[in-house]
Amino acid sequence: MTNNFKTAIFIVPRSSYDWKGNEAGWITTAGWAGAGKDLWGGAVVATTDGVFQPEEAMLFPRNKENSELKKKAFISRIRKLVPEVIITAYKDWKLKRIKPDVWPIEEDNIFSEQEVKLIWERHDLFSGPGKKLALKLNVPLVTSVEALAVWEAQKWGVHRPIWGNWLEKNIEAKALKNSDLVCCVSQEVKDKVVSMGIPERKVIITPNRVDSTLFNPTINGGKIKNQYKLHNKTVIGWTGSFRSFHALDNVVSAFKRVHIKYPSTVLMLVGDGLEFKKIKTLVEKLHLQDSVIMPGRKKFNEVPQYVANFDIAVVSARSAEGFHYSPLKLREYMAAGKAVVAPKAGDLGDIFRDGEDLLLYEAGNSQNLGDKILQLLENEDLCNTLTSNARFWFDREGSWIHELKRVCDLLKISY
Repeated sequence: MTNNFKTAIFIVPRSSYDWKGNEAGWITTAGWAGAGKDLWGGAVVATTDGVFQPEEAMLFPRNKENSELKKKAFISRIRKLVPEVIITAYKDWKLKRIKPDVWPIEEDNIFSEQEVKLIWERHDLFSGPGKKLALKLNVPLVTSVEALAVWEAQKWGVHRPIWGNWLEKNIEAKALKNSDLVCCVSQEVKDKVVSMGIPERKVIITPNRVDSTLFNPTINGGKIKNQYKLHNKTVIGWTGSFRSFHALDNVVSAFKRVHIKYPSTVLMLVGDGLEFKKIKTLVEKLHLQDSVIMPGRKKFNEVPQYVANFDIAVVSARSAEGFHYSPLKLREYMAAGKAVVAPKAGDLGDIFRDGEDLLLYEAGNSQNLGDKILQLLENEDLCNTLTSNARFWFDREGSWIHELKRVCDLLKISY
């Protein structure tokens, strides 16, 4: 059988319209699937409502119809009157209810003439058809865990009295035990997975990676440079979702100090979210509206053009406590060859060399963040070192295909 007839299935147990505000979830799935396509010549992303190519999934979630948006707006108004615990219970019930008995990936006989090498499924509170398909096709099942649903929700203050523990033990843990390999984005997530009874021998850490065809030093950002008049400006940049976790108020405050000393600097915050208006108000309060650019949410394949204009890229976090994430934006910045300032949190201090691959600052400390940015502005040699080493690190181990090959080697899957 030739390589053209080999493929892999990457499952997201949600609709292609879901996870608004969690675009990173779709991007990472598309990254894994894109690596599968590079490796075997074929790969698909399966959701509750369809089967898609990796490049399609990269742009999810899709926009809902206006009627759906109006319905959602109505629900958001009345939910203020309902206790949070009831809302959580309803969401769990609804999430379970919308999972189809038969998924689109199961309906079509699209794999009759193809050799499926791997089933990969993104972990969710309620799993998809990964195990069923793996058994049917006699291939390994790999589950990718960004976070455990009940565990992460508790970190955000969402409580599930009584039924939360039951869900974790009888639904989440059971799904993970059915996997041949569990891929966790960080050590903290791995520790939690192992504590749930999953044998450590089949749990590994696979940090988020990047598609180098999208993020690389050759991306042309000229259109954005002209649009926002960035010529002769030093751009400090950030991309992502405007959430309290990212502490963008601290980023703006740090920039205020930097801008006073270096008036040619501008801050570019690309994205949107619940705190967009709050941050915009803070920018105006600090009289920074002429030097802070907030272009709003952009399609993922447009983001590299903005990053191309960054001189210094920032990863932000309000606290190091409970930082179990593997920041996708950090790898994107490094793939683009940018000097990065990131919080001293989670695994970052273990994975990257402070002062050589990037600069680490005390998470949540606006003054320390500002100091690190100033250090880069005032030390061109250091900035050049970070830029060079960032790209070297990415070339060595930063793309998705590095992780997929590692998974294949562990499971003895040919490629």
